[in-house]
Amino acid sequence: MRNKEELTPSMEDYLETILLLEQKNRVARVKDIAEKLEVQMPSVTGALKSLKSRELVEYEKNSYINLTPKGMKLAKAILHKHTILVEFFSEALGLEGENAEDQACRVEHAIDDETAERFHNLTSWISKNCSTKTAPGSIAAE
Repeated sequence: MRNKEELTPSMEDYLETILLLEQKNRVARVKDIAEKLEVQMPSVTGALKSLKSRELVEYEKNSYINLTPKGMKLAKAILHKHTILVEFFSEALGLEGENAEDQACRVEHAIDDETAERFHNLTSWISKNCSTKTAPGSIAAE
């Protein structure tokens, strides 16, 4: 059973989406979150109530959604992990665009920060020490 404070993968997706919308549009709205996550607006409202009860977002009906400082910290950590994984899947494994994104979205919820940093270190090492010019998706030592 999950710890009451532990976030579900879905909640993490909401935080990450709110952060990305705030970065892009300066504000996040229920409609925009629903479109980005491909869910219905009542689902967004329910998730926002849960995130608000955890003090991760500021939200009132019919208003913009803002991350609290605690929510911002978590959202940035989730986005950082996502970015590391996209880089790993695309650079180290040779996965293309949307496939790398999809895989990162799945894995980011299952690994901790230390493991994400190890993925980052491995990707950096591979980038410095290996060449992928031999064949698409293959790793050949120089």
